[in-house]
Amino acid sequence: MQRRNFPPKHVDPVNYHVEEEEEEDEEEEFDLIEAMNEMTVHERRKVYALKGLLNDYKSVRAKFREELALLQIQFMQSAQGLRDVRSEIVRGVRDITEDELAKVKAATATTSGIREISDDENNEEDKTANAAAAAAGETTEQGEEAKATKSVRVVAPQEAGRLETAAANPNGGIPDFWLTAMCNTEVFDSMITERDRHALTFLQDITLEYVEGDPQKGVQLNFVFAPNEYFTNTVLSKTFHMSFNEDTGEVEIDTLKSTPIEWTSPEKNLTIVIKSKKQRHKSSKSIRVVKREEKCPSFFDFFTNPFGDDEDEEDENADDDDDDDEEDDEKAELQIEAGQLLMEELVPKAAFFYTGKSVEQTARQLQSQFDFQMFAGGDEDEDEEDDEDEEDDEDDHGAAGAGGARFIQQRGGQRARGGAGAARGAGKQQECKQQ
Repeated sequence: MQRRNFPPKHVDPVNYHVEEEEEEDEEEEFDLIEAMNEMTVHERRKVYALKGLLNDYKSVRAKFREELALLQIQFMQSAQGLRDVRSEIVRGVRDITEDELAKVKAATATTSGIREISDDENNEEDKTANAAAAAAGETTEQGEEAKATKSVRVVAPQEAGRLETAAANPNGGIPDFWLTAMCNTEVFDSMITERDRHALTFLQDITLEYVEGDPQKGVQLNFVFAPNEYFTNTVLSKTFHMSFNEDTGEVEIDTLKSTPIEWTSPEKNLTIVIKSKKQRHKSSKSIRVVKREEKCPSFFDFFTNPFGDDEDEEDENADDDDDDDEEDDEKAELQIEAGQLLMEELVPKAAFFYTGKSVEQTARQLQSQFDFQMFAGGDEDEDEEDDEDEEDDEDDHGAAGAGGARFIQQRGGQRARGGAGAARGAGKQQECKQQ
């Protein structure tokens, strides 16, 4: 399998490798022997000494990576305890504690200015509403209606649906937590089809672990499922085997490994579609139904190996598989992008994606509020110019903005849905249906 670079989290202090492809080609054409022959004896001795220093640097860097791996393991163990608590709350194994709720209330009150209304305050507001209704000469029924509407907190329609579903769940968990979180990212929203959604409602948790307990060897993603009608696996794993390239100073992905999905039946296999075709016999005129399977876009293609397992078989058919190789490359790139999103963003910050707001979006909104407060007293001329610009934008893009989804740019070029993230991506794959 062709190796692929994985963006390092820690920048190498001495990045001596060449990045551009053109420069790499030029470097390959460089004749080292000829260059050494043109040097004097003293210059050669210095070059050899510098190469020795470079080897010493590699040794220091190797030690740094070993110590970094120990810190990563220690952090993983600490973070896993918090993720276990999250998993228990999501699955309804346990309820939240008063201390956990108090921390969230304090953080919410300081950042958003929203606070929870106590029962005493509700009673006072109810009395005020009833008094106002009586003074206005309203009937008792109208007063009760005013009382009811006064104590209700208005929420977004998407949020209300989730709250009602969670309230109806006797276990007290959060239904469709991971499905909702993944659909609020552009990468997974384009991968998940309508056929996949019901199967993903059984997804209970996504966990991370290092390959053989060593961060330098790779990362394994585990998707934990409840018993379901689609496959018998309880855990589907995706493993990214990595290695460190000493020459380039970057982490590279060597191979991708996946758990084979054990589908309960061909009809439940979400990666294929079964098509039926009637055929009439020429002589007997009898009719028979022929069924054939065709590949279908699905999120569960994530658990396939783009380059297969048999390298010899690939070598034999190398001349006939140029188009397939390009398709495999695209699949591998998509799987690597999705895996990186899971490792760095979705698994650590799943709650933000579940509500439709990632960390970057929240920070951007806070920044915009801060800027608005700082510059609220600006010149009227500047305000008028801004209004004119907005009117021009509305004239130019009014048709698109009337019913289009609002996107917020995220770090790394990703886009997340505005609000609760309910809008579907424009690049959504065409759904395939059973025929």
